[in-house]
Amino acid sequence: MLQAESKTVSSLEKVFCSPVFSGAVLQEITALRGERINFQIAVRCEESAAVEIIPEVPEGFCGKITLREVWNIPSLMPCAPEDDYTIRKEPGLFPDALVPIPKVVAVSARNWHAVWVSADVPADAVPGRFLLRFKILFTPRSMLNVAFVEPEAECEETIAVTIVNARLPEQKLKVTHWFYADCIQHHYRTAAWSEKHWQLLEKYFRNYAEHQNNLLLTPLWSVPLDILPGVTSRPVCQLLEVSRRDGVWNFDFSRLERWIVTAQKCGIRSFEMVHAFSQWGLKYAPEIIVDGRPMFGCAVSSRDPEYAGFLRALMKAMLPVLRNHGLTPENCYFHISDEPGEADLENYRYASCLFREILEDYPVIDALSSLRFFRQGLIERPVPNVDELDDFIRENTAERWVYYAGSWKDNLPGRQFGMPSLRARILGVLLYVYGCDGFLEWGYNFWFGQFNRTWDVDPWVDSNCERSFRSGGAYIVYPGEDGPVDSLRHEVLAEGFRDEMALRQLESRTSRDAVLQWLDEEAGYRLSVRRYPKDEKWLLGLRDKLNRKLAELGC
Repeated sequence: MLQAESKTVSSLEKVFCSPVFSGAVLQEITALRGERINFQIAVRCEESAAVEIIPEVPEGFCGKITLREVWNIPSLMPCAPEDDYTIRKEPGLFPDALVPIPKVVAVSARNWHAVWVSADVPADAVPGRFLLRFKILFTPRSMLNVAFVEPEAECEETIAVTIVNARLPEQKLKVTHWFYADCIQHHYRTAAWSEKHWQLLEKYFRNYAEHQNNLLLTPLWSVPLDILPGVTSRPVCQLLEVSRRDGVWNFDFSRLERWIVTAQKCGIRSFEMVHAFSQWGLKYAPEIIVDGRPMFGCAVSSRDPEYAGFLRALMKAMLPVLRNHGLTPENCYFHISDEPGEADLENYRYASCLFREILEDYPVIDALSSLRFFRQGLIERPVPNVDELDDFIRENTAERWVYYAGSWKDNLPGRQFGMPSLRARILGVLLYVYGCDGFLEWGYNFWFGQFNRTWDVDPWVDSNCERSFRSGGAYIVYPGEDGPVDSLRHEVLAEGFRDEMALRQLESRTSRDAVLQWLDEEAGYRLSVRRYPKDEKWLLGLRDKLNRKLAELGC
């Protein structure tokens, strides 16, 4: 008789392709109405086998069940060697991609494999406790060519799902993972803004919004990020159609309007316009296609009067178009430059003054980690690195933002392959503790090499962007045959953002002080980005208690 085994575990486990797996069994999970919940079924067989998992959904449970196989992705650099809060540092295979299952999952002999289970609970779901059963059938691979082969082993997993009488609230936190339309364009070998490109963009927009990402980077011109001026470039992927006749700038906003309408149809409500000056110092203007030819770029100073005239004309024409599509100062942001340093203060001062003149009341957000920019009045909504959050949080900024880009020291939240999933999900609770209005991260789908030295990176094989970044920092979705394929990191991050939403809901029925006091009591101290329980059971238990509190309050 074929020997096989299985167990149900939480979404915070990483099930490595290994003969040994000691993850704790998950027996029960709670959900709010309108929420997605995730868990995993881990399986192991003594022989290579085909595994079929058949859900048995009880009467009254109306949640949609989705099964995806957790694929192992190679990594040469899964995390920083000096990071002391990791699960594996050595190169190898790491569970990450969540691939749709056609019929069966192929498992290797004597190794654990995982199937990711998502249950989407409708907003009008009937509360109650439901037992979900999964029949797991194992058929030896050596027998698959024989007709009418019966499975030789069978397991069953059961998990209790309690839908509480409370609803997931509307998301208030702004969340952006920078979206690269040019990476989609290049990977699928399609022309920018062709119908195929738009069809793909719509699929990626939907995936983006389904995971609590609600602020979309918008490429008015090709994104001036991660390039070496005069050395490397990105594919031309510009929404604006620009012409110039007798010194007068003319703009066609048709593609921009289609971008906005398509994104809104997919559930995206907020937008951020691409950076208006070069990264790391705003020394240059970005390259912009005018009358079919490149203009401005690294040969043109950021203080060039002609470029300033272009920006003045653009904003005068574009802002009414944005307002007409519902993009107001409440849900539309602009960028000056990414990660300027203190040596760039004067350049930033010039750009800040220009933007105050031409942006009317639209706000600016920029990733920067020096307090001098804010204290000198150059920006009202700085976005500091998580390293610097404790310093910025003491300032009276117009909004509280934070970003991370590969930080690994001092237990800081992160999503690298070698980090435990708790380190990704805890972000949501911490954003609530700090009272943050927004979170920014640079990689939703960056599938190029560092500095764009190459555009031909296969993220299924090279998760390090040509050995440049720790695996997990550059992207949270994989390019599938005709659309996005999720990662477990993307799902876990979305769980964290839903934790933040649930905490805000509790605050709405009590008070912020009361919620913070409760969190202090549960942790035994005030949570911070450097100090939080490294215990999956604690975090899962916290969310369970939170759900039950909301139900008691009738939320």
